[in-house]
Amino acid sequence: MAKQRTTFAKLQRERAKAAKKAEKQAARVNGGVRPEPVQEVVEELPTIEVDLDDLTTVERLFVGKGRLSAPELMAMTEKIQRMHQRGEIDDDELEDAKLELLERIE
Repeated sequence: MAKQRTTFAKLQRERAKAAKKAEKQAARVNGGVRPEPVQEVVEELPTIEVDLDDLTTVERLFVGKGRLSAPELMAMTEKIQRMHQRGEIDDDELEDAKLELLERIE
């Protein structure tokens, strides 16, 4: 008969218990003062207003996007290719879009 593995819930309880024990030890070492939990700092980015009427089709695609992850890159590539096939962008704009994609690869 196979040995039953511990459940995820039990592992979580054991980890929580170990973390609480480590926190108590740290408090004893620091003279009874418990360390404050680390708060995540959220950095707000400035808002940039862009007039979309003055932008080309390719520039509109990339407004507000920084570096692209692999899935985002693939999605943008497919979208640009479909737009080119439908005639929404010409060959020059397609080349501009390709260059823009290359610049934004992570």
